[in-house]
Amino acid sequence: MTKKDNSYRPHFSPALLAPRYWPTWLGLGLYGLLSVLPWRMRAGLGRRIGDLIYRMNARRRHIVLVNLELCFPEFDAAQREQMARDYFRRLAQSSLDYGVLWWGRTERLEQMVSIEGMEYLQRCQEEGRPVILLTGHSIALDFGATAITRQFATVGLIKPVRNPVIEWLMSRGRTRYRGRLYLRKEGLRPVVRALRQGQAFYYLPDEDLTHVKGGDWIFVPFFGVPTATITALGKLARLSGAAVVPCMTWYLPEQGRYRVSLSAPLKNFPSGDIAADTVRMNAELERMIRQQPEQYMWSLRLFKTRPDGVSSPYL
Repeated sequence: MTKKDNSYRPHFSPALLAPRYWPTWLGLGLYGLLSVLPWRMRAGLGRRIGDLIYRMNARRRHIVLVNLELCFPEFDAAQREQMARDYFRRLAQSSLDYGVLWWGRTERLEQMVSIEGMEYLQRCQEEGRPVILLTGHSIALDFGATAITRQFATVGLIKPVRNPVIEWLMSRGRTRYRGRLYLRKEGLRPVVRALRQGQAFYYLPDEDLTHVKGGDWIFVPFFGVPTATITALGKLARLSGAAVVPCMTWYLPEQGRYRVSLSAPLKNFPSGDIAADTVRMNAELERMIRQQPEQYMWSLRLFKTRPDGVSSPYL
């Protein structure tokens, strides 16, 4: 359902209690129970689940290893395999914390997630300048979004998942505080409007979006690999006058907590050169990802679209 401002927020309906969704509700009940366990127990269980996924899910394991081979040619096979194992472990560990994200008290969320570099957002707000939070698909991205929306009005784009129960719950969590969502298919017009109203935009451009109608993209390097990359960031910054603030959220496995890291706004951006701005965007994403590479969403088919004559590396 949509509101008058066209923001997206599914509402609960009795249809979600139909028998075909009972397994989903059972799983969500388990998540709720896990959320009350000490973090060390959740982390230990998540590590074991991650090892199981690595062994059992051959398709996802293959995608991850292909991506790592392309992006880290300087690593040998053993190093890439260890990074893949660590990725699945961190992914499972953070997934088990979603019960806290969805149902935990605000005080508990504030204890679980800290923000480093908040002064950059505050300074932009004082100057009356909107902000684009340039972020990527880290395993902890939802924790960062929730923490930021506790303090700043923020918008994001979403593509609904197929299961309406999960879609309702995830959207409810993402709009729990001062966050709003817009459907990706509506394009960037509502985002520009929100930016001009002083809201921040939580922007994730690091996936293959060549299938999205009306989206402009070009091939630019990402970890040295020609990658089909959306070019909207420079245009958005120019139309809205927004500062582009790099942002990434990390899971802290030794503490069972999360940290949002904000950097200073990009200088001299946009430059007016679409290709140069897109190259710089990917370079900034790569810089952040290299800080904790095992926590990036390597299970995405990042290099699905290839230049003419080049076959997909995932075949």
